Amino acid sequence: MMAVPFDIAEVAGIVAGPNAAANLFAYLHAGINRDVGCGLLTASVYDIPNLRSRRVFSEDLAAYPLGNFKRLDKNHYFETVLAGKQVFSSTTIEEIAEVFFDWEKIRALGFESNMNLPAIADDTVIGTINLLEKRGHYTAERVAKALAWQPIVTLAFLLLLRDGNHEATFQPGVSLAGHSAMEEAAATA
Repeated sequence: MMAVPFDIAEVAGIVAGPNAAANLFAYLHAGINRDVGCGLLTASVYDIPNLRSRRVFSEDLAAYPLGNFKRLDKNHYFETVLAGKQVFSSTTIEEIAEVFFDWEKIRALGFESNMNLPAIADDTVIGTINLLEKRGHYTAERVAKALAWQPIVTLAFLLLLRDGNHEATFQPGVSLAGHSAMEEAAATA
């Protein structure tokens, strides 16, 4: 059994303090970078009954802005992560291309491996952290290390969503007005 990679007392202090969601997410982000590695991290919330998602964190706001809900497709990713409540990972751009319409953008940014780690509460996926890295990066060993962070992923999303704010993000002060036209079109499709 893998050791717990986070400090329970530190997590409790973060949760009890101000800006708990953003601060816990920052703690999670640092831990994932240290333990698993990540070239680009985003986070999304899900409205599964209406088949849509919304980005609530992005390390690259130009490529992946925060924004409105966009349409979800029922594909292998949907079945694995959203219906199956399991991690989705790949180690090649070809695997990414099978499920993500923006695979060319991913490759252009220099990434060919991905992992999506779900936040699961009350038997429902409420969010995911989405990691991109170089080809071959998200091996079974790295996926196992990421899974050790899943309770913190879920807690961070629960804190974010606790007030039911449909515009909440892990990045206070970043405008949601900058979402892309593609997201806008997808949100209304």
